[in-house]
Amino acid sequence: MSKVVYKLEKITKLTDTLISEWKLLWERAENANIFNSYEWFCAYDAINEKKNYVFYICYKNNSLVAILPLEQYRSFGVPVFGTLCRDHLGDTAFLMETYNGALFRYFFGSILKNKNLYLQKIDSRATAMLHQLFPDIYFSLMSVNPIIYLQKELFKNASSSSIKRIEKNIEKYANHLNYIMYSNNLQKHFESMLNLQLQSSKNARSLDIFRNKNIRDYYSSLIKYASRFIRINFIFYDNVPIAYEYGFQCGDRYSGDQISFHNKYRKFMPGKLMIYYIAKHLKQNNSLFLDQGGGIHSYKMDFTKEYRLLYNMYYSRNVFFMMWWKIINKARRLRQIVYPKKHTRDHEFLFKTF
Repeated sequence: MSKVVYKLEKITKLTDTLISEWKLLWERAENANIFNSYEWFCAYDAINEKKNYVFYICYKNNSLVAILPLEQYRSFGVPVFGTLCRDHLGDTAFLMETYNGALFRYFFGSILKNKNLYLQKIDSRATAMLHQLFPDIYFSLMSVNPIIYLQKELFKNASSSSIKRIEKNIEKYANHLNYIMYSNNLQKHFESMLNLQLQSSKNARSLDIFRNKNIRDYYSSLIKYASRFIRINFIFYDNVPIAYEYGFQCGDRYSGDQISFHNKYRKFMPGKLMIYYIAKHLKQNNSLFLDQGGGIHSYKMDFTKEYRLLYNMYYSRNVFFMMWWKIINKARRLRQIVYPKKHTRDHEFLFKTF
């Protein structure tokens, strides 16, 4: 039996060979998601002017088993090597063949030799492993994502009153309502989505993120470079789009990202109606779960009582930097408690430490 030999490399430029290895690793990796795919890196790279990347790659007996792209910036004033595209990262950024203790110990033990490290949106299982292996790392809860498990009895834990109202509307307006999930001609559908957004409640309350050109460019870049993951969903009323959802399909898992609806059609509960349609569609197509994205809002929890947690990770050998990060996190946690937002339970969770 051959001995397992790990080897870590730190590089600043991708080669064609490494790109091929990265793609192959993603296909077999235990934690593959859009945010640790090569395609997502390309989408971000296309809109990123600085491009000051560092890639940590790990081989086991000459086979790539882990990769983590980082870039340099500041986290609350502290210079760090951090995960890419921090404004839009939605899941674990490092790609691991398996969640194996020996691999985690070697890979992250080598990376932690850097002065300061800041990783966002790490799944709870990886967080638990890293916390056990490296107790000096500081973790702060950053996202609560309601989950609908699609292989169970659908909507078993949902609000029965909400489901009845949704199904009553579907029955009543059966000749008018139509739902479609698109995976082709995505740029065209993205433009339709932006037009609908202008009539949305988010736009009326000045919460329309797509007013920002950089954000529009990011989502367009995703369509250009990572189209195989992108899904754009619409609900139509008499062929007029009244709600949209932009999300990601990775194998048998679906993650929601952006959702909005036309103000004129509020009576249909279009946000809830969209989740209902997507969940039904995904179940029919053998998906395992629907991640509704960050934010434990009441309309999401009407469909489920289950959720997943994502953590931010802070590490430095400088005790003053670690102390500063902890002070900032405690202040953010206190703000959640003192000023809780309506219609959400985020204040019960955010910025708790692991």
